[in-house]
Amino acid sequence: MAEREAEVPDWTTDRRTRAISGARAAICALARQGVAARITGSLATGHFGPGSDVDLLVTDCPPALKYTIESVVEDCLDGMPFDVIYLDEVPAPKRALFLNIAVDASDLH
Repeated sequence: MAEREAEVPDWTTDRRTRAISGARAAICALARQGVAARITGSLATGHFGPGSDVDLLVTDCPPALKYTIESVVEDCLDGMPFDVIYLDEVPAPKRALFLNIAVDASDLH
């Protein structure tokens, strides 16, 4: 029985690895367009699980690109659910919380 269990892939780890890879690709693709973004939420805090999505915090972007960002992220995440949070739309009392949790994509492991 133990041998069979060892053959079953760890879907949670595989999904997290895929999320990290996609998040890094999205952050890089956005940076090439002049958009500054960080990873927040469960992926940033280490609590990413089977039902989690990828949360990106856009900290700075050219106004003309603001609502085209989602299509870039969607392409990079290849079907994985995500949320894009715009720092300038977060209520002032919550901004510090988002910024304290957010990490650079290179910090994800």
